[in-house]
This record gives sequence, structure tokens and C-alpha cells, in this order.
Amino acid sequence: MKFSPFLAAAACALLGACAPFRTDAPAAPPPRPMAVPTASPAAPVGVQAESADRSWATIKNPSRTPEGGPIATFTFSEKQGDASMSPLAVQGDLLVVTGQFFGKGASQWGGVGVNIGAPRAMPVKAGSYKVLTIRLSSATSARLRVRLVGPDEATQRLGCYPMVMQAVKPEVAEYRIALDRFAPDGYCGTKGVAAKPTLENLTGIEVTEVAAPVRDRAVSFGVGAIGLLR
Repeated sequence: MKFSPFLAAAACALLGACAPFRTDAPAAPPPRPMAVPTASPAAPVGVQAESADRSWATIKNPSRTPEGGPIATFTFSEKQGDASMSPLAVQGDLLVVTGQFFGKGASQWGGVGVNIGAPRAMPVKAGSYKVLTIRLSSATSARLRVRLVGPDEATQRLGCYPMVMQAVKPEVAEYRIALDRFAPDGYCGTKGVAAKPTLENLTGIEVTEVAAPVRDRAVSFGVGAIGLLR
């Protein structure tokens, strides 16, 4: 049985369950889905995203960089007491690190160092950078150990984050170190962490004067501005 348009519309209104009813045109095609732009992946929470060439640290005081990175000192030796450190000082734009090695315990290794933390004390995602720039000097050693540091404290205590032994002079100079030169010490074995994963969560840069074996002598070196270049 056929319903007139008037009766069909009246039935829909009464039942409240019909879509708008038309007899003079076919049903409209369903709307096309709206294209939504895909957002760029966000950096992991708590990790600073990569940016253009950036300053890691400049030096103004001995406890924190103007970029917000903490500055911490440390010593180590095979036998306790064979390395000591004096309070840090700042001369111009240079952090002055001084200390002393002692031969009394006959340690076969030891070190006096400083860790300069990431800007704002947050890990930096630095995997696309190619070069570390750092201003260094040393009055007491021809080489300083420069190490990239990640967030794992156990790896840091073992000394198994990647490092480079950098030749330095008594005069302050800027050194450009290719990041692919960094590698963990051979003694670390499978516990060593390579440069690439370390750079994905870079938390600090260490500079250390090391002795092997330890003999009575002074330690004096300087650390200036540090940067990352593409």
C-alpha cells in the first residue's frame, strides 16, 4: 500500500523515529571524512628535544651554569684516600679544577673530575649532533678524559659511559671532538654503553684528570664553554 507524502511525514512526526523525509530528491551521499593533519612525534616526556647548534654550558659560578646545569665534583682511586679535591673556582669564563694525587696507597688508578650537567637539569636528546666543542686547559697533564654521561647511575659509577682522551695544552683552547670518537673503556666489556644510545638521553659531560699509576702530584685544569654542533 502506498502512503502519500503527507501521511508519511505525519507518521514520522508521531513516532519521532524517522530522518527528515523527502520525495523529490534522492538521499544525500554520506559526508566525506575530514582529513586531519598528522602531528609531529613529541619528544619523550622529561627529555629536551634536539634543536640547532646549542650551548651546553657557559661558566659564571662554580655550582651551576647560567643554562641551569648543576656542576658536581668527584674523585676516585683504587685505594681510598689517594685522590683529593679543592673547592672549585671561577677565573673569567673558566671553571678551575684543582686537587691532589697521593702515592701512599700505591693505587694503580685514580682521578679528579667535574661533571657539568645538562641545561635545566633535564636530559637532552642529542642523537643528531656530530661535534662536541669544549674549552680546556691543563697545567698538570697533557691529556684530559672527556666523557658523555647518561641517566643510569650504575653505569656512571662503573665509568662505562663513552669517553675520549683529549690532548690539551696549558693555554686555554677550544677543542672540537667528533661525537663518533667516543667509546667506553675496554675494561667495561658488555657493560659499556656506546655513544649513540648515550646521546639519546645525555645528562652530563665529565672532564677528568686521571693517573695510572697514582703518584704524589698536583692537579690543575680548566673547563670553559661547552657546545653541541650539527
